[in-house]
Amino acid sequence: MGWIATPESSNIAGFDYVENTSILIVEFKNGARYNYYDVPAAVFNSLKTAPSKGKYLAQSVKGVYRYARV
Repeated sequence: MGWIATPESSNIAGFDYVENTSILIVEFKNGARYNYYDVPAAVFNSLKTAPSKGKYLAQSVKGVYRYARV
């Protein structure tokens, strides 16, 4: 897809999505980077348009999809 920077977010530095593997990559402003697995493209698209990226991530991704710190 392509890295999406989120300077307006207080917590998320940016994110990307690998469509062929359904991996959502999120980098936080503290430097931590996580891969979230088996995330549908619709969730990524909703994250792109969410008014609050951090709130959307907390409500719709964290605790829902498998993840690993990378």
